[in-house]
Amino acid sequence: MIKNWMFRFAGILFFGATVWFVPWLFERLNGQAWWLAVPFALATLMTVLLATITVINGWSLWAPPDRRVPPGQEPDVLVVIPTAGEPPEMVYRTARSVLAQDYPTEKIRLVISDDSHRPAIHEVARRLQNEFPTARVMYYEPPLRGSAERRGDAKAGNLNAALEACSVDGPIPITVFTSLDLPALVPVSYCEDIPFIEMRDADDELTDPTFLRQAIGQLISDPRMAFVQTVKEAVVGAGDPFNNMEPLFYRRGMLARNATNSVFPCGSGLVWRREALEEIGWLPVWNLVEDFQSGVEALRRGWRGIYLPIVGARGQIAPEDIPNYFKQRGTWALDTLRWLFWGRKRGLNGRQMLHFLELGLFYLHSFATLVFILTPVLALTLGIYPVVATHADYALHFWPFMAATELMLVALAGDLPYESVWRSRQMWVGLTPVYIWAAILALVYGPKRKPVYKVTRKVHRVGLYWREIMPQILLFLALVGSMLYHLATHSFLFEADWGSLLWAAYFAGLLGQVIGNAGYGLALGFRRVRGKGVQWDSARAG
Repeated sequence: MIKNWMFRFAGILFFGATVWFVPWLFERLNGQAWWLAVPFALATLMTVLLATITVINGWSLWAPPDRRVPPGQEPDVLVVIPTAGEPPEMVYRTARSVLAQDYPTEKIRLVISDDSHRPAIHEVARRLQNEFPTARVMYYEPPLRGSAERRGDAKAGNLNAALEACSVDGPIPITVFTSLDLPALVPVSYCEDIPFIEMRDADDELTDPTFLRQAIGQLISDPRMAFVQTVKEAVVGAGDPFNNMEPLFYRRGMLARNATNSVFPCGSGLVWRREALEEIGWLPVWNLVEDFQSGVEALRRGWRGIYLPIVGARGQIAPEDIPNYFKQRGTWALDTLRWLFWGRKRGLNGRQMLHFLELGLFYLHSFATLVFILTPVLALTLGIYPVVATHADYALHFWPFMAATELMLVALAGDLPYESVWRSRQMWVGLTPVYIWAAILALVYGPKRKPVYKVTRKVHRVGLYWREIMPQILLFLALVGSMLYHLATHSFLFEADWGSLLWAAYFAGLLGQVIGNAGYGLALGFRRVRGKGVQWDSARAG
């Protein structure tokens, strides 16, 4: 186990501060403004509930010991790379990184499953086989989307088709390249009964040469281990303005999930045991994306998952324009909330349910965030407060609670820099409208319908996306406007409500990051950012 005494201490302080603050809050609710007092009380309870579950879930952290496969004992592994329109050079770099790692190429069966049916991707497979003659590189074209032969659309359907093709008896309709550069049908011996399967997104390069050696070593050590998930990083702009690296999630949260067998797949940097995939019927297609639910289905059946804190994937490009970023984060939220509201949970134990409940509450907390944003606006403009108390009494009860909450967040980050906490918080607040909309969609669509999934673009489209961030702009203007109005109508030293002013400034500062991101890259004009993957969207400029 990893030492976690600071977080435990902060959690105990938080529990004490909650007992001190919450009963007092309910005693002081403003009976003349129930329309504000009740939402504020509910928002506070949601915050307490989420924080309490976070403390319980984060009480223990665990990282597995090194169990890498010794040289000469490497088992065969099937690596499937689904592609659906990514640039051919991007696919090539990803596939090449898989073959160039510290693992015998003759033990790797690499399938590029091409949903775009492009000759250029076919040529990528041929190029790789010529470069790595001892490997087995294959090109596969899955059935067209919507066809009767295909189970699932988007990436899940692509992967399921490739996996099923690699499980039939006899020759399979996959093009394999020989040393003579002649295509042929793949013999079943190329793919059948390979015990371990890696599925890697077409834009996610492998940077740790020991990835397969370490991940498969974990699977070999435990016959009930279904999958191994590793860290996913990405090429991002200076300071990671969109928080695409997610250090709190990968460097802390997943270690906590390790301690209770609550790890779930996150896409690339993931290796499955074939037996577990077959037991759950390959990849589930009920939800929008297959990653999260596939892990849940394995855990429900008594399998185990593990998180290995090594970098197993690095995205060649991360969403750094507002529409693409909102689309990705909204999909993750919708996917999680659909499962929380409607998904099957039988078979999960109490600790696992707490971890998955924390994920859902994280997104649902956006409703509470909206209440907290609007509260200082109403206080500064109309003088309406959710509680009735003197400034001294309020400070005596609220500020210990606030300080304990802040300490808990800092302790949650462990040895990560505080900047990671602040950047995460900026995105949490800035994505409030996106997460609220995702929750509404999850409820409206119900268990039998799901919105159409759209693939995250693998190219930046630089522009000024002010329409997409209009809710954030309106909230920001309300906060700043209320501050200016209050300072203009009250004595600066003797009448000003400094508590509400500070809260308004705090939320305005957090929203400012997402608002600034709306024009990210504009200063570079038509030039390419970091030399690749950027388009200028002139329709959005101005």
